[in-house]
Amino acid sequence: MAVLTQPVSHSNPFAAVIGDALAPAGTFVATVIDIRDEFGVTRQKFQSTEVEKVDLACFLFGFRDTQGQPHRIASRQMRISGNEKSALFGFLKSMLGRAPAYGWDYCSLKGAKCLLTVEHVQRKDGSGVFASIAALSPVPAGFGQPAPQPPPVAAPAQPRPQPAPVSPPSPAVPPAAPSVTPAEEDEVPF
Repeated sequence: MAVLTQPVSHSNPFAAVIGDALAPAGTFVATVIDIRDEFGVTRQKFQSTEVEKVDLACFLFGFRDTQGQPHRIASRQMRISGNEKSALFGFLKSMLGRAPAYGWDYCSLKGAKCLLTVEHVQRKDGSGVFASIAALSPVPAGFGQPAPQPPPVAAPAQPRPQPAPVSPPSPAVPPAAPSVTPAEEDEVPF
């Protein structure tokens, strides 16, 4: 006897890239790895039985945890809309720290860095938790960048050692080789 099971479908186009790994909760400096647009997607309207065709965008971020382990997390799919109340507009505004300009291609954000806060959310069916993006913000100037090195400081001047006065050689001792003063020595490379 064959038993039919409900297929498992992921609405996220990056589900195969992320896999089953659960990203840790916290705030991290993340990089936009990829942005995927899907056009003409048929889906059910919000709180309705009607079906609509929409264009959707989804962002994939990558970051490293405190132990240096890489993780990936994707945003939820958002309708491509320039309306100020749309999810995509608010998402881009949070990430940029300002409202995005109309006519600007948000796919140019690939490789951009931002601060990303990850939270663990309980699944509706109670089967565990999943990682979700709780907040985004631009990376503050100088944050996550190596601290600039101060300019080198000259070593304090030290007096040169003076050669000890040489007494005349005794007749039984052969004359010494000419002494070399510190100024004549080759400098030691460091």
